[in-house]
Amino acid sequence: MSEKPLKKRLEKMEKLFKKRDFQGIVGEIKHWVEDIHLGEIVFDLENLKVRYKRDEQEAINTALTAKAEEKAKEYICPRIPEWMSPDHLTVIGILGVIMVSFGFYYGFVNRYYLILVIVGLIVNWFGDSFDGSIARYRKRTRPNYGYYIDKIVDAVVVIIFGLGLGLSGFVRLEISLLLACVYLAMMLNVDLLVYVEGKSKNSFGLFGPTEIRIVGIIIAIVMFFLPVTYYEISNYIVTQYDVVVFVLTVIMFLVLVVSIISKGIELHKKDVKNWVNIV
Repeated sequence: MSEKPLKKRLEKMEKLFKKRDFQGIVGEIKHWVEDIHLGEIVFDLENLKVRYKRDEQEAINTALTAKAEEKAKEYICPRIPEWMSPDHLTVIGILGVIMVSFGFYYGFVNRYYLILVIVGLIVNWFGDSFDGSIARYRKRTRPNYGYYIDKIVDAVVVIIFGLGLGLSGFVRLEISLLLACVYLAMMLNVDLLVYVEGKSKNSFGLFGPTEIRIVGIIIAIVMFFLPVTYYEISNYIVTQYDVVVFVLTVIMFLVLVVSIISKGIELHKKDVKNWVNIV
C-alpha cells in the first residue's frame, strides 16, 4: 500500500473514532483486510506447518511466518559469532522488550520514542528466536536449563511488556495487565501440553509470537500517526487503543477457551478408551 492511500485511511479511522462510529471502524478494518491481495491463496496448515525436534520434544509451528523464519535461521545461525552464546541472545531478547516498554512510556509524550517499540520488537524477535536455535545448530543444547530459562524469561518479558504499555497513556494499566494475564494463560496451556503430550506447539493456528510482534509494530505505527482520542463509556474514560487492546484480549481469551475445550475432549477420549466396564 502506497503512502498516500495509507494516510487517507488513517485519517478516515481518526474521524470514525471521533464520531464514535464503532460500526464504521469495524467496516473499515474489513476493507483493509479485503484489500490485502490474498484472494488466490488457500491457507493449508499442513503445508505451512514446521516440525522439528527440540531435544526430546516435538515442536510444531503452524504460524504464517513459520517457514520463512526457519529459512532465516538456516541463513543467520552459521553467521552468528562463536563468542555469542544462547545466554547472550536471551539477554538481548530481554533488552528488546525493555526498549519496547520505554518506547510506549515515553512515546505518549514524544511520538518519536515509538520508534523504540519497533526496534525493540525486532531485537526481541532476534534474541528470543535464536537463543534455542543457535544451541541446536551448534549441538550444545541444555534441555532442562534451556526449557526452564526459556519459559521463565518469556513470562517475565510478558509482564515487562504489560507494565510498559499500561503505564503509558495509550492504554489503561488494568486493560494492559488483562492482556498480559490472558497471554500468560495461553503460554501455560502450551507448557501443559508439553508435559502431557511431549509436543511443543509454538502457535495458535496461523498466529504465533512473531505474528504478534508484527501486530505490535503495526499498532506502534498507527499510534505514531493517530492522536489519542478519549471516550467515556459508563463513566469510564478510555482511549481508542484501550478498545483495540481489549478486543484483542477477548479474541485471545476465546481462542484459549476453544483450545482448552477441544484438547480436553481429545485427552478425555484417550484416557477412557481402555477403561474396562465394571458390572
